[in-house]
Amino acid sequence: MASSEPLAAGPAIVRTLELAAGLALLTARVAGRDDLAARAEALAAELAPLAAEDADAYRDYLTAHSDEARARTIELPLRMAELAADAAELAVESARTTERAVSGDAKTGVLLAEAAARAAALLVEVNGGGDAAASAIGRAARAAARL
Repeated sequence: MASSEPLAAGPAIVRTLELAAGLALLTARVAGRDDLAARAEALAAELAPLAAEDADAYRDYLTAHSDEARARTIELPLRMAELAADAAELAVESARTTERAVSGDAKTGVLLAEAAARAAALLVEVNGGGDAAASAIGRAARAAARL
């Protein structure tokens, strides 16, 4: 995971979400919940291209300053916020499947996902998308409150 290149905010959010999904996956596997493990794997697959897509969109915006480039700097973090809420809900379900020590892993995943949702929403707002990600923040916060 170490890299000499610093991450911009979008790829850092995706990295955080990958960690959250991985913690939910770990817990689901230990609990023997193949259904939750499959959801975590699907979430990870959906996250995989987002970091590069966001980095490209950010670079394009910094270069072109076009409306199209700006729209992508809103669209991609908005997608991240929604996936963060999904990750938080999945991690809560995973945490509730076991009382073993690994429930702490899933609970940590919930907190990471909630933080990622808030960070993605911040990018949406800063890039001109207003509070379009507010519902994702709410979903992630409600999931965290269920811990």
